[in-house]
Amino acid sequence: MIHDLHKVLIEAEAELSLSLKAYSFNKIAIAKEKRWIELEQMAKAALIKVGEEIQKEIKQYIEDSVTFALQTVYGSAYHFVVQFKYDKRDQAEVIFFLSKNNKFYEPRKDTISGGATDVCAFSLRMVLYTLEDPDPSPILILDEPFKNVSKGYIPFVSEMVKELANMLELQIIISTHTDEIIELADNIIYL
Repeated sequence: MIHDLHKVLIEAEAELSLSLKAYSFNKIAIAKEKRWIELEQMAKAALIKVGEEIQKEIKQYIEDSVTFALQTVYGSAYHFVVQFKYDKRDQAEVIFFLSKNNKFYEPRKDTISGGATDVCAFSLRMVLYTLEDPDPSPILILDEPFKNVSKGYIPFVSEMVKELANMLELQIIISTHTDEIIELADNIIYL
């Protein structure tokens, strides 16, 4: 009986020793997992911060470039504004506004001049093209990009195209039927 009790006690001690070793191993594994979780959270926070900074820089680049185009053609009363609207899942929607004398117009909802819309669309295409590819092809071909710009503004459009092309290091080829644009081109090819 004492022998059986001694045997049970030895088995219990062995089980206790194994349980303590398993506990110690699990405690170390849990500490490692907590550290990995902390590192993942730090990496996620860093990526979010970098993403926010890049988003700010791109927003400023787009606003500055399109505002430059608008102001070259229509004067200093015009500005282009980019805003981000976030949904419940933190997904960003980009909303563009055209500002004239501090009054905001949303192109999707408000009526703005066709010429201003053409200038915005043109400059946005150029800017987004340069953002898409870090080593873009130096030639951009556009068909009738300024068909809604009033004839009196065409000389300013020409100046704007040349300035943006230089700033963004692009060569612009424009297909047009507008004589005023043709007259201001550097080179003309009739087809």
